[in-house]
Amino acid sequence: MDLEQRIDRLEAIEAIKQLKARWWFACDTRDTAGMRACFDESNFEIDFGFIGRFTDMDAFISVFESLACHPTHIDMHHGLAPEIKLLSADAAEGRWRMRFQLLETEQQQVQLMSGFYEDRYVRLDGEWKMRFSKYTLLSNLQLQGSDAGLGIIQIGAAPGLVSEGN
Repeated sequence: MDLEQRIDRLEAIEAIKQLKARWWFACDTRDTAGMRACFDESNFEIDFGFIGRFTDMDAFISVFESLACHPTHIDMHHGLAPEIKLLSADAAEGRWRMRFQLLETEQQQVQLMSGFYEDRYVRLDGEWKMRFSKYTLLSNLQLQGSDAGLGIIQIGAAPGLVSEGN
């Protein structure tokens, strides 16, 4: 590859990293329009395991709002260690480690999840979009606050959400 091709590849990889960062920030701030803008809505799949698989953005946003859009929820997604592979000038795939933190202030619960994303990306009209995103859960820790301190609700790799069963 010549220098121009190498720079183009680096710029594409950086644009994909910025896309994923926008996605997580939009999730944390409940910016559903920003979330939509990260995907090719005409042809996509989101596979979030125990939460569900989605090919309809309205259905995904509805589930997201029911689970996450509460004033007592403070979320933070931390994307780490991206591995981006360009397949062509307009297609790529990636793998990311992800740590998720939720503070549920009303119920005094904490959730710490970790796992990884496997994504596929396309460049449409010069802009990178996600076309496929699958999250695989590796660990899940849920804690309950009380006057005595924090106690474990769940620890291990089993799926579950802080708000379930409460």
